[in-house]
Amino acid sequence: MYYCRLYEILLFFFSLVLMMTNINSTTLSVENQSSSIHLRAPSFSGIYHTNLLSHSPSQILNKNENEMKLISKQNQLNPCNNGSYIKTNGTTCGLKEIMIGRCNEYQYIKRGLYLSNTTEIKNCTKLYELFESAARYKSYCNTNMSTYESYFQYALDGVHVINRALFWSGTYGLAHAYSNRGINYITLEDTLAAAMADGLLWCGKENDTEGFDYVSCPRNCKDNIWADDAFWGLASRTYAQKVAGEIYLVLNGSRTDGHPSFRNGSYFTTYELPNLQKTGQYRVTKMIVLLMHAPDQKVIEKCGEKSLRSLETIIRGYNIDYACKDDPEELILIMCSDQWEARECQIARKVLRQQWNIKVYGKSNTIYHSISFLFLFSIIINYFL
Repeated sequence: MYYCRLYEILLFFFSLVLMMTNINSTTLSVENQSSSIHLRAPSFSGIYHTNLLSHSPSQILNKNENEMKLISKQNQLNPCNNGSYIKTNGTTCGLKEIMIGRCNEYQYIKRGLYLSNTTEIKNCTKLYELFESAARYKSYCNTNMSTYESYFQYALDGVHVINRALFWSGTYGLAHAYSNRGINYITLEDTLAAAMADGLLWCGKENDTEGFDYVSCPRNCKDNIWADDAFWGLASRTYAQKVAGEIYLVLNGSRTDGHPSFRNGSYFTTYELPNLQKTGQYRVTKMIVLLMHAPDQKVIEKCGEKSLRSLETIIRGYNIDYACKDDPEELILIMCSDQWEARECQIARKVLRQQWNIKVYGKSNTIYHSISFLFLFSIIINYFL
């Protein structure tokens, strides 16, 4: 009788262990599924899209041999015409084809995503020719803010960004993740003129059959500080002139480079802010600042403080309404999708997991496991009483 009773007890505990193991396996399976899929937002870098690269001049990477080589000045060839891909810090190979292709894609495939209130289709060949005539056969360091005027005038003629313009400074990745390529809001890079050249590199070359330098573009022009801003500076200025109604600005309130959220010398301060339309039919009526604070980073500025106070004074001086919001929920979700392990994102992660379990399984696994354990524990107690 004693051994029979002992056998029943052992059998019961063995069954209990199997049940708990099954529950834990289910829990781990759900958690592993969620942790194995990590949606990453773009890096929150403040780098603007210029046509300058960071690696040193005259160095190219031969993909076939996987080693660095130097092209001698005496024997420079067009790396785009040798039958193999050679990456240089010169003009992007296929520049013409890429830009015309992007132009057609933008207008005939992506057109519905963008705000343009004009039905005019731009001639992509003409648009590229305007671009090429401004840059080809001309020394890069001889360009200035008027070089690409014809290109931008034609590309943005009749276009106005109404209530959807999104500016950024030091928040490139976050702003573009939030704009979602023009579906939610419109950044400079979501306009036709900028989208055609975004991420490309080019520089003209005098007295050359190609007219473009495919080997090495200048990294800076000491005698002409405007050359580096000839394209993107004008792009920023022109874009600012085309926005109207309520506009948005994404700033970083936890910068680690020592710069304030709103700073002098940025593209926004230099080219965009002074060119906002303050009167007329297409004037800016309100600026809404979205101030983000990166997870696991110290809060340096909040709305109404320091440089944000200066920005508010300038905007109100333009007779434009002003509002500022610290960390809108939409931006928090984007930031946490990139940094799940950050301290501030841990609670949000657990809450989201519980809510999604309820949605998918009809109950939260956490609550279900707790109840299951209590139920089994009560059976054990009653069994031995």
